Amino acid sequence: MRDEFAKIDWLKTRFELDGNDGEVVIGIGDDAAVMDFGNRPTVITVDTQVENVHFRLDLISHRDVGYRAMVAAVSDIWAMAAMPSASVVALNLPANLSDEAFQELIEGLADAARGTGARVIGGNLSRGDALSITTTVFGLPIAQPIGRDSARVGDAVYVTGTLGAAALGLAVLEAGRLDLEHGPRFAERWRKPPMNGQAARSLAKLATAAVDVSDGCLQDLGHVCAASHVGATLFAHALPLDPGYEATCQSLDVDPRELALTGGEDYELLFTAAQSTEAASFATLIGEITEGSGVRVVDERGESIEFARGGFRHFS
Repeated sequence: MRDEFAKIDWLKTRFELDGNDGEVVIGIGDDAAVMDFGNRPTVITVDTQVENVHFRLDLISHRDVGYRAMVAAVSDIWAMAAMPSASVVALNLPANLSDEAFQELIEGLADAARGTGARVIGGNLSRGDALSITTTVFGLPIAQPIGRDSARVGDAVYVTGTLGAAALGLAVLEAGRLDLEHGPRFAERWRKPPMNGQAARSLAKLATAAVDVSDGCLQDLGHVCAASHVGATLFAHALPLDPGYEATCQSLDVDPRELALTGGEDYELLFTAAQSTEAASFATLIGEITEGSGVRVVDERGESIEFARGGFRHFS
């Protein structure tokens, strides 16, 4: 079980052997779990950001690390068509972390908690070899929680915002190319994920299934297809891209379509819904749900496009 998702599948079978499932509305395998405690369903997610895995401190400030960690976790709540209500944060701090760096980290967490509504109500501090932030967020559904397993054949596939900008920002930073015309803007996009609370409110009215784009659009849509037992076609020519994106990709010798589909860390919301002007008012139509399985990417002529990788996977 060297693959991240094989591990998740095995964990799901193991933990389902224990306990009473009566309170579990949605369990392991979605963006977040949903529990019904007898009053109102509660959406719960946890996310960990680890130094030298999710971020490098020579590329990002402690303040932005804290901000990024909170928004990345809250993004899972938004993807379930819920609004964050509280959070708890566990910090693993290296012994050489200065008081100034610690305070900046907390300021970033606090800024994002205030902006998202995920007020920090507790947590844990411990010492370790590397900085890590584990954020657990609780949320309340806007209407009904939306999972990954209800996409329907004939649905359109929509995504909020733009794709590939965060991955391009990381590429700019790793290449040391902040001198590029749009380099600083893309670097900032990686450091500070978008706030999609309003989009979550909108998709709650019309989405059949949803996921946040954390591991790459292609891979995350694949999760929806697998859970819903459907296939999908993605239109490569319809992907929403930021101004300057393709020129910056060219400067770094990066395939813009492949990066947009597989780069990850966009933290945008991808959802399926009946095609409508309402959905198009806050998201871009990038594909359709089909019979079968898996995700097929096509160009403007309808010809299939293949990519070397599908998205980010831990342990692979």
